[in-house]
Amino acid sequence: MPWKQGRGYATHALSLILPLAKQEALAFVEITTDIGNVPSQRVILANGGILVSQFTKPAAFGSKQGFRYRIHLA
Repeated sequence: MPWKQGRGYATHALSLILPLAKQEALAFVEITTDIGNVPSQRVILANGGILVSQFTKPAAFGSKQGFRYRIHLA
């Protein structure tokens, strides 16, 4: 919902999920987003995400360009 945007909910939600991933003994998580989805990129970066690569999505997902981020948990 647009009226809920910009309040930090997604940033906080991701911050709550990351410790659960660490409990599963994951060294990192990877998150992808569309190149034009700047709000999602900000959420990922605010949680320690590092841009790993730019890639082309499979045809089933529109063959669009995306970004792959990695958040290290260790």
